[in-house]
Amino acid sequence: MAGAVFPIVENAFVQHFSKGMRHIDAERLHDAVSSLRCAAALRPDHPVPWFVLGMTLRTLGQNANASVALRAALRLRPEDPDALFHLASLLMEQGCTGKALPMLHRLVRLRPDHPDAAFMLGNALMAMEEPEQAEIAYRLAVLLKPDSPDTNNNLGGSMLAQCRPADAVESFRHAIRIDPTRPEHHKNLGICQLTAGEFEEGAREYEWRTGQAVWQWSRNFPGKPAWDGGPLAGKTILVHFEQGLGDSFQFIRYLSLLKARGARTIFECQPALKQVLASVPGVDVLVAQGEPLPAFDCCVSLMSLPFRCGTTLRTIPGGVPYLRPDSERTAHWEQEVAGRGRHGDFRVGIQWRADGDNRSIPLEHFESLAHIPGLRLYSVQQGIGLDQLDRLGEGMGIVSLPGRRGGAEGFVDTAAIVACLDLVVACDSVVANLAGAMGKPVFLALPWLADWRWMRLSDRTPWYPATRLFRMARRNDWDGTMERIAEAVRALIAAGGHEGERREP
Repeated sequence: MAGAVFPIVENAFVQHFSKGMRHIDAERLHDAVSSLRCAAALRPDHPVPWFVLGMTLRTLGQNANASVALRAALRLRPEDPDALFHLASLLMEQGCTGKALPMLHRLVRLRPDHPDAAFMLGNALMAMEEPEQAEIAYRLAVLLKPDSPDTNNNLGGSMLAQCRPADAVESFRHAIRIDPTRPEHHKNLGICQLTAGEFEEGAREYEWRTGQAVWQWSRNFPGKPAWDGGPLAGKTILVHFEQGLGDSFQFIRYLSLLKARGARTIFECQPALKQVLASVPGVDVLVAQGEPLPAFDCCVSLMSLPFRCGTTLRTIPGGVPYLRPDSERTAHWEQEVAGRGRHGDFRVGIQWRADGDNRSIPLEHFESLAHIPGLRLYSVQQGIGLDQLDRLGEGMGIVSLPGRRGGAEGFVDTAAIVACLDLVVACDSVVANLAGAMGKPVFLALPWLADWRWMRLSDRTPWYPATRLFRMARRNDWDGTMERIAEAVRALIAAGGHEGERREP
């Protein structure tokens, strides 16, 4: 009708739209945007110029403007699969997964055979922490594209997120068979196998992690070979830290194995740990990152030592305790701890905030511990998370010890304070590993999807004999997890606190 009534408008619209398409063909995208804007202004009721404009703006990285254009196209043609798909994709890139999700559900209902819609729906559902529904979407995507390595990998990821590593293994294996060059897929398989305690193959597959584009802990020492697990007698080996502070506390034990093979060992640690790790056996030279390195013959990343040393579930190195607190600082903190409690109190140190949100426990969930008779809570939290203590600590009766030092001396104080306690209750965090390496009793609260190192065994771990694991029984149920810990603490106090002995200065 518009073309019949206003032929001049229709002709101008066709000219501007055609011109825009020619600009796109010639890769003059900014010129194309100008022409397409004119076409859309002349025919605002026509979905096609809005759609092409949106796609062009997205190519140029102008995502906010692209979203406006694609929404206009979708309003005019609500069931258009391409508009639904690309607008949902754009919204996910912008972090608006909740807005993208209904569009993807609608698209899959309209076009269940769309080659990428089910895959993107699975990704959206994973982002919304709905792995059960994501698995259904990924299974449809696998039916449509059975030879897609990404689809098979993500299907495995959805099952792993449901704490089903054994089921996830085959999907990761299938992804690797399709394309054996993808580091992420090998690493995911390795995590599943390590979680199941299958160290031999799992540690080998986990080595692929260093090839990921997002990996940030790789080190390059020109002319210095990476240690391949061969003879070390008479050689100096540099072990450099990888990943978090807790990993350094947990895996530094492997340097004693290298020492037993005849090596001279250098460990490059995070600066914050240099003082607290100074007395760990098996380390000949301890340097902090950024300090000059002594001469060495070969090097290896700390987290590669389980593989290079041929670790199995039965040969995880022991030697706990291998971290010992400073005696003078322990004597100082014993006075401070005793002065802020009652004689005979059962002393429990708590850490609630880890580096990762999924491992952190909001402090209010420790309320069940706060009301146990005869128990005194002490904060061993460092740095992050102290705002929660300011807000809730007094009401929960948590003792915050003044005078704790920062920097490299901070963990020296933390180790000394832990030595003065009867028990540490913590999330999967640096303090849990510090206390575990000291041989202190630890009640470790694990999230629904726990890290591979805690495996799927009983409530004990071969890494730290005095640590008990409390696994989340239902997703996001910290209340239930912490109530089980509170029950265990009550039982421990009733038994006279015999989980372990307090280290006296």
